[in-house]
Amino acid sequence: MQTAIPPIVFALSMAWIVAAVPSGVLAQTPSQAPSPLNPAQTGSPRDSLQSFLRNTDALIALWRSNAPVHEQRLFLRAAVESFDFENSPYAASTSEQIERILLAREIIARTIVPPASAIPGPEEVARDGLTSWTLPGTDLRMERVGSGRDEGDFKFDTGTIGELELDYRRAAELPRLDGQTDLYQEYMNRPDAHGITSDAIATRLQSAGTSSPRETLEAFMFNVNAAYEIAMSAERALDAVPPQISIEDARAAQAVADDHLYQATSVFDLSQIPPVLRKDTGVEAALLLKEVLDRIPLPRLDAVPDAADLANLEPGQGYRWRLPGTRIEIERMQSGPNAENYLFDSATVSGLLESYKALEDLPYRSGSELTLSDFRSSNVTPGFYRFYITTPGYLVPSTHVIGELLEHLPAWVNVLISGQTLWQWAGLFLTGGTLFLVCWLTFRGFDTLSQRFPGATTAWLGIFAPVVSAYFVGVAARFVDDDINFTGVELGYLLFTSGVLELALYIWAVWRLFGAIGTTILASSTISSRGFDASLVRLLSGILAVAASIGVGAFGLERLGVDIVPLLAGLGVGGLAVALAIRPTLENLISGLILFSDKPVRVGDFCTFGGMSGTVEDVGIRSTQIRATDRTLISVPNAKFVDMELINWARCDKMLISTVVGLRYETSDDQLRYVLVKIREMMHAHPMIDKETIRVRFNSYGASSLDVSLRVYALTRDWNEFHAIKEDVFLRIKTIIEGSGTGFAFPSQTLYMAKDDGLDEDLGRAADAEVARWRDEGCLPFPRLSPARMDALQDTLDYPPQGSNEWAQKHAREEQAAEPLSTAPEAAAPHSIGEEDQDGGRPRTT
Repeated sequence: MQTAIPPIVFALSMAWIVAAVPSGVLAQTPSQAPSPLNPAQTGSPRDSLQSFLRNTDALIALWRSNAPVHEQRLFLRAAVESFDFENSPYAASTSEQIERILLAREIIARTIVPPASAIPGPEEVARDGLTSWTLPGTDLRMERVGSGRDEGDFKFDTGTIGELELDYRRAAELPRLDGQTDLYQEYMNRPDAHGITSDAIATRLQSAGTSSPRETLEAFMFNVNAAYEIAMSAERALDAVPPQISIEDARAAQAVADDHLYQATSVFDLSQIPPVLRKDTGVEAALLLKEVLDRIPLPRLDAVPDAADLANLEPGQGYRWRLPGTRIEIERMQSGPNAENYLFDSATVSGLLESYKALEDLPYRSGSELTLSDFRSSNVTPGFYRFYITTPGYLVPSTHVIGELLEHLPAWVNVLISGQTLWQWAGLFLTGGTLFLVCWLTFRGFDTLSQRFPGATTAWLGIFAPVVSAYFVGVAARFVDDDINFTGVELGYLLFTSGVLELALYIWAVWRLFGAIGTTILASSTISSRGFDASLVRLLSGILAVAASIGVGAFGLERLGVDIVPLLAGLGVGGLAVALAIRPTLENLISGLILFSDKPVRVGDFCTFGGMSGTVEDVGIRSTQIRATDRTLISVPNAKFVDMELINWARCDKMLISTVVGLRYETSDDQLRYVLVKIREMMHAHPMIDKETIRVRFNSYGASSLDVSLRVYALTRDWNEFHAIKEDVFLRIKTIIEGSGTGFAFPSQTLYMAKDDGLDEDLGRAADAEVARWRDEGCLPFPRLSPARMDALQDTLDYPPQGSNEWAQKHAREEQAAEPLSTAPEAAAPHSIGEEDQDGGRPRTT
């Protein structure tokens, strides 16, 4: 919250500002703010410098007096006109422009400014064709703008703007000539007066400035040093006896140190690192790089390219800068979220451990080297990397229970073995054993419940076993990573293994999920567990489970750093060979889908295929199971079964009776006619024969018989009843043939040596007389029976046959006394073909 400055302070400040301006440059502070419609005078070095000093000092006075922002903004705009910000990296940042203005003001305050007459004015510019001017005793250079809206104006050029911070650091130790305090430091130390500083924002966002190699290098060193100093100070204060700070304060300090350390990791190109390892790899890379930089001589800061040096690079143009004498390179990123930023490249990240081991025995450099004077922060962080890898995963270890425990253990537990301490290895094995026990108990509990109470509900509960176990695997991995603080290659192997295990458990959960969906659907009362739809549900749930598992696996492997593109390409190339090897299996799978879609047969249908018959019991992914009439189970591959000629008896509405009856050649014409007529009459009279389909014809002359073709349909869909009807029809045909005086032909070449009794002449004469009578009366039933005769014969035969068991049961029921509930006649609708009898469950017709 801002507080008002007393009037006396404001008056003294204004007097100080007037006194601070060099004589001859500024005669008095302007009593009126510059007009936004009248730009500052920058047509010559003299005008531009005077405008800058006048407006900057007025801006500081207003800022100190907490004047309204709109008043300060007018002077700020006027001061900015003396800088060529448009061609610098600071064109879009007002806060950066304010800082650059204050930096320039502080440099000038430490320099003897020549009198106004010695500074080129408009006359000198016009006379001498002046294009640039440098303030004596400094590197502050003004250049004449050659084009654009500011053409002809003199402004501090982009090189000067970029070097202002470095020039200020070099001059900061010099006293101001007016003896006043540092305006720049006063401004930067009061974030409540001008907003949150860019350093504070970068720390919170864990992102350092990377607009040039110089800024990247400086931001990295500053943040690692800040993390080290904050963490070590908090650790010492907490370990003091008595403690100098509380646990809460130490944790707050640790959070700030963590922010600085993670900000330092943002200067690395970690795009080639698997996402699951980026955080740990970044922290270790920052500590390793700092160990290397603390042991080698650093270059002069002005030898490291800054934003002004690289301003002419085209967008997307590549650029690299190598730290002299090393393989450490800073690269300009050309794509991705860090495009146009300068980061330590991926090759540097991968080679840091090797570089550290090569320099590990060298002493840390001295902080008194001359080349370090220009760096914002050049302190060393001795032992920071080893401190981090041998303690729990906290920059202030004493804030954690493991850190407190380690203080009471002997020193030998900190011995390094393969990059980790003994206590870290012990913690890993203890965590792994606990994880195995927890996962085993989880699966045991859920699976026991599913076995004891099978059903859809417990199938859904079974999903929780792998999901909960995967959660515990993740918790254990994070504990080993963050608390036990495994590092290096061992951590990579550990996280990859735990990631694969976690991924396998999630895939297992996906399988159980689709299994539970299928079980829920099959639990519906409308679907039979052995039906065709049930097989389809099981097949689709399996296919969807495979597809979902592949998707989950691909996503998980990508997060673990496995490049699935070459893997998929390899599968595509090798898939051809695999496809050829498993071609029969694929054919069966596709044929199974065809059977499911076309449904030529269903589970429970009786069918004939390839000379065999049976009832379909199951249609699976690979084969179809058929129960043959001899009760054997036939397994037919789907690819073969779908190409067969299938006769589905369950789909027929009537069942065909088709045969050929061979009569002896001795049969006379009228005897043949008699047989044909009587068989037709029998068919029309039979109640279980479809009258519209009766076909009884003298068909052909066989090798040893007169062939009569019979083709009729039995009104039934029951296989056993069909054979009963067929038997009855054939018996009646035999009776008709024998009653006509002829007989069945024998297709045989047997030579009979007995005397032939010949045909029955009496019966033959009777048949001839009957046919003659039909002819005389004009009712010879050829080519077909007359409608009157067909109506007269309708259902006149007894069926079931008289004397049969069923005939006796039928008549026994008819003879029972009836006791109707009502004497009123009721019209009962006749049963239609195929309608089921309520008490028999068998189709009947009337």
